[in-house]
Amino acid sequence: MAALDQRTRLIEALEQAAPSNLDVVDVELAGANKAPLLRVYLDHADPEDGPIDLGELARANSWVDAAIEETSLLTGPYTLEVSSPGLARPLRLARDFARYVGERAQVKMAGFSGRRSYTGEIVSVKDGTLVLEVDGERFELPIEEIQKAQLQPNYDDL
Repeated sequence: MAALDQRTRLIEALEQAAPSNLDVVDVELAGANKAPLLRVYLDHADPEDGPIDLGELARANSWVDAAIEETSLLTGPYTLEVSSPGLARPLRLARDFARYVGERAQVKMAGFSGRRSYTGEIVSVKDGTLVLEVDGERFELPIEEIQKAQLQPNYDDL
């Protein structure tokens, strides 16, 4: 099974199992095929609830593990890590980009003609298109063609 298809199916299973107050931010498979590391990034669905805490992440382990086991996508042993997305939060869906309008993001495109990497301010999201301002120039990027995107925090402001 292709890694992208496996990731997509894992995300779908987790989104179905997740409590309504939690958002499955992303899933990452790393390590060896014999015993991979599966990272699941969770956060509150409502930004008003603030960042997810360690207690919530610990409680999520059981339903995350059950949802993964139910898919039968990972055969054999694996290590599960349930975590918050951190400051450099992955951005995957239109609602993720909309949630962080005005913030800086790094975006890598797949199958997109022309430039492949962009770092700039999220201006808007409309009809499946991300508008990103990079050095005073605006780019309209189709969200479905984004390979990877994440917030780019300014660590000097922390």
